[in-house]
Amino acid sequence: MRGVFFSLLTFFFPKFCITCGTHDFFSERMGLCKPCCKLGFKSQSFLNTPDKIPIPQDRFVFYDEAFCLRSRDPFTKKVFLSLKFQNEKQISRYLSLGSKRLFSLWKLDPPDCLVLVPSSAKAGPKPYHAAWSLRERLLKGSKLREDTYLRKISKDKQSEKGYESRFFHAKKAFEFRKSDRIIRGLHVLLVDDIFTTGASLNEIARILKLRGVRKITCVVLLLSGVIESNGCSSQG
Repeated sequence: MRGVFFSLLTFFFPKFCITCGTHDFFSERMGLCKPCCKLGFKSQSFLNTPDKIPIPQDRFVFYDEAFCLRSRDPFTKKVFLSLKFQNEKQISRYLSLGSKRLFSLWKLDPPDCLVLVPSSAKAGPKPYHAAWSLRERLLKGSKLREDTYLRKISKDKQSEKGYESRFFHAKKAFEFRKSDRIIRGLHVLLVDDIFTTGASLNEIARILKLRGVRKITCVVLLLSGVIESNGCSSQG
């Protein structure tokens, strides 16, 4: 019945590719048609994903490691902006492709708990989180439990701030509304949509470490910006 219902929806409300306007199975599932998906794969080192994000050398970092599924280029930037600001929810599925490879990186020390970074201080600001598909993929078929007690208490948007202002804003933007005993000694997986400066992820990691978390791994859909590591730069 679910398949029939989905077919009826696609017949009456077809989802066209956001870049070229073509309609096919891929556009229905991921917001991009099959040729545009292939174009996106060519624009990235797709077989090498996920990529490890270098640890910044210009600040004290509280998380232990970070990974991204994509890096910024003109095509990927356009696709991501359509997800983030134009409510193209299906694009989250496209940007989450390759996430299953992450599990092979955690065989020796798998995460115990997943924390999705909230995007707004308001309840239900929009019908989905940009990293909703990544969250679902990581939770499905794994032993990860989800901790939902992280809250954003600032109504300001991080994306509207400059480089230095992001770090000051992050210091007062988040809090946990639960006893720290449930996360003490755990390996926590922080999931977000984009890594620009890493200010938000680092501040949340700091709070988690203060509450006794043993290890923190960050995973994002997109790396944007330049990360300095050991004198080398990685352009996202």
